[in-house]
Amino acid sequence: MRPILILTGRDDLTADVVVEELVKRGEPVVRYDTADFPTASRLAVRLTGDGWAGSLTGSRTVRLETVKSVWWRRPNEFVTPDGWPGRARALAVSEARSGLLGVLCSLPVRWINHPASDAAANYKPRQLAVAAGRAPLRDHLRPRLRPRVHRGRTRGLQGARRRRARPSGKAAVPPGFLVSADDMDDGVTGTAHLFQERVEKAYEVRLTVIGDRMFPVAIHAGSAAAQLDWRTDYRSLTYERVAIPPEVEDGVRRLMDELGLFFGALDFAVTPAGRWVFFEVNPNGQWHWIAVKAVVPLVEAMADALQGEITCP
Repeated sequence: MRPILILTGRDDLTADVVVEELVKRGEPVVRYDTADFPTASRLAVRLTGDGWAGSLTGSRTVRLETVKSVWWRRPNEFVTPDGWPGRARALAVSEARSGLLGVLCSLPVRWINHPASDAAANYKPRQLAVAAGRAPLRDHLRPRLRPRVHRGRTRGLQGARRRRARPSGKAAVPPGFLVSADDMDDGVTGTAHLFQERVEKAYEVRLTVIGDRMFPVAIHAGSAAAQLDWRTDYRSLTYERVAIPPEVEDGVRRLMDELGLFFGALDFAVTPAGRWVFFEVNPNGQWHWIAVKAVVPLVEAMADALQGEITCP
């Protein structure tokens, strides 16, 4: 049987449950942490007429030409010996990244998501520009790039690449906060900023997309802090599975196709009038916590996708 390759760290609980599900189904799984390369693992490949063939050896060995699919989950940075000079370490990491990822990224298999698509989609101005061009999503777009707002909320420009959702009640990144034109001085010109208009919400929605399947879950805030940014107060949240409007579903499909994403965690606000307002898509967002809280079969859906049972965009 062809193995499924999962690229992630050793402490990834989300990957743990998907691996468990795949093993129950009888699927061979190889889990690999890029932090092991090049000090604790080896890559030995040769170029053939069909691409790269050979072995990647860590705690287990996998023949790359036999891989069925790859889950680019949350791999760690490459590591070199501490005793090496700084320039040597920087060069070794750069070459390790180019060599290992250059080989892996060329594998003609299903990627969830391909690293190139993941990296490009993490630039929030790009994803917003793509969303603005998708007719069904255009009317649901609110975040704006501009130097001043009357009253709004700040958001990072690089998307959610470094976020780690932690349902422990503490935010993993600085929370959103309200700003107005009076709050800003010339210091705002020190770098680029994204200011998002404040949207009146009845609730928010986390929409998890896996291939051609969509799993929308309403997130109801139970505190003032969570009303502004639900990541600041997980303990106050309640969850409810909801339906997605057809026009939003159509826009999301087009957005995912254009960004080249198989998986995405999308955030929306829903106004008191029932209008869905798009905020962002995280191409590698956390999702197991919401699968548990809202009883959504995301583990099974991800296992299906890695088995190749969902149409690839």
